[in-house]
Amino acid sequence: MRALHVLGLVVAGVGGATAVGITARAPRAPLRTESGARSRPGADSARIARLLNALARTDPLVCDLIGDQLGNFWIGNDAAVGRFDDAPDVQGAKDSLHAGITDPRAIALLQTTIGTDNACVRRVAAKLLGNSTVSAAVLERLLDDPSPRIRESAAYAAGVGEQPETRAALERRLADSSAAVAAMAAWALGEIENPASALALQKALHSSSPRVRLASVWALGQFEDASFAKDVVPLLRDADPVMRATAAEALGQMKSPRVGTALIGALTDRTAEVRRTAANALGNMHEQSAVAPLEGLLLNDPDPEVRRECANALGNISLPRSLDPLARALADQDADVQREAANAIGNLDDVTKAPAALIRATTSPDIELRRRATDALADIGDSAAVQALIDRLRDEDKDIRLSAVKGLGEMNVAAAIPGLTRALNDRDPEVRQAAAEALGKTQ
Repeated sequence: MRALHVLGLVVAGVGGATAVGITARAPRAPLRTESGARSRPGADSARIARLLNALARTDPLVCDLIGDQLGNFWIGNDAAVGRFDDAPDVQGAKDSLHAGITDPRAIALLQTTIGTDNACVRRVAAKLLGNSTVSAAVLERLLDDPSPRIRESAAYAAGVGEQPETRAALERRLADSSAAVAAMAAWALGEIENPASALALQKALHSSSPRVRLASVWALGQFEDASFAKDVVPLLRDADPVMRATAAEALGQMKSPRVGTALIGALTDRTAEVRRTAANALGNMHEQSAVAPLEGLLLNDPDPEVRRECANALGNISLPRSLDPLARALADQDADVQREAANAIGNLDDVTKAPAALIRATTSPDIELRRRATDALADIGDSAAVQALIDRLRDEDKDIRLSAVKGLGEMNVAAAIPGLTRALNDRDPEVRQAAAEALGKTQ
């Protein structure tokens, strides 16, 4: 109950409020555009003060959940459809917390809050400050503040706002006496994505702090530059599994042709998350030499997330030799693995014969598996599977019927004409239109 009360306080933003000893006035009325429509400016100091006060008093979990969502667009419904009858209209207040903050008093309030003892409130204040019109000069001054908390918060704000003017100041903070500050500076440089920071980040890979090294690896991955791979490959052997997984992810983003062997080795890592991340990286790189070990993990790895990622990777690499292991994976005990296997089969090159397991999957009680299997069957275009697609024209799901219609149209076989003719009377207009177009191809 307390959490719900706090959520109400967070978005209401009505009347005067105080936060960290600062009193703010009530919010201004919404601005209007030239056409007279309502616009939703960023939150003013009163709303910011009320938000920060509410978060300071609530459960840390609730605070963190709200902090994660701030800055995202909270979709509203002006007609109030799907809302409780007695619910207050706070959509404007929510949207104001998505918009950039321009009120100087609100920005000043945020600056005074980024050093508070409450870590969640500090993060929220820094996030909002990053989404404001605060100048780079102010952030640079805060990055040199004597307080490590303020320096860390300023680095976070610079990263949230992706302010390129703060790059030099952030690079200096990589050598900060506080590991928390240095790690946040590395993260911010990754968010800014200026490759000119690579040299400083490469040096930070040798920091005595594991946290700084981890953030630096992640940041280098954001540059998507294969020339940095040589600095990251050795970290696939780090003692920390989080570091190994982060290194694998970064290498996948870099897409260097020279790291395939190292990532294939990571497929045997004792930690499932490392294997999963390595499989994803190899798939993104379309590393054909990884197909055999990926097929083996697809069928034998004990972790379903690893098996699912292997199916996805094999679909991205798209070699037809993977058809058999992917078809076998349609019988996996995990539903997500089955769905990903069906999807991957549809992405394989030069497959002309649909496996029996894929045809069976089009009748699965799992609607998502039926959708993906029908899509794959339609993509393959096997004339022996015409009846399976015709059967799907009676499916309860519109997307499945539509996929079946399009697949039959591409096959251009006379056996499909009766089913497509019946589809002209489908209850969905998009299916009817697709059926008419498909018949035009087959007659």
